[in-house]
Amino acid sequence: MTDTTWDLQQHTPETLWALCCLNLTTAAQSARHPFHLITVATITANSTPSIRTVVLRTFDDAPPAIAFHTDSRSPKFQQLRERPDLSLHWYAPDLRVQLRAHARATLHQADPRATQSWEQSRVTSRACYTATDPPGTPIADFPPAPAIPLDDDKAGLVHFAVVNCRFTELEVLALHASGHQRVRLSLATSPPSWQILAP
Repeated sequence: MTDTTWDLQQHTPETLWALCCLNLTTAAQSARHPFHLITVATITANSTPSIRTVVLRTFDDAPPAIAFHTDSRSPKFQQLRERPDLSLHWYAPDLRVQLRAHARATLHQADPRATQSWEQSRVTSRACYTATDPPGTPIADFPPAPAIPLDDDKAGLVHFAVVNCRFTELEVLALHASGHQRVRLSLATSPPSWQILAP
């Protein structure tokens, strides 16, 4: 099957999960893949939802997990520190496919996982973490882009964090003119199973 075969009637739970894994692995490596950007929803201290778009940095299939990077001074980092539950959402317009998952976050800052991810990051990405003002701070004017650091400059590492998100279910919705298809993949056991849902 190709990465565009999203007719769920042609799948078993195992082959559909393999298709999801193929696409998420590719998306973590390519900015051109529609699943490269994730909508992430967290809960604020006031128990209201807060959403934003982040970049998919890694995907692991066993156990299922994705990771993204963030500034440790950002509201989402603080929200996840207090309440590590979050929701993940992807939508590929060309494929007409939506993926959704509830996940549990583990935060990595100033540890081997964070340091390794920092070293694997582009210097242009590292520049974001050298900003003086924490993300979301009210300021008087639009700031200039931060200077691109040298390869060995670790000034931004103190603010750099990895958010690892583990999930045990993945909901897949494929939109078709002949009838939409929706399933909930259960990934807690191998092979996976699914439950067909009303779209």
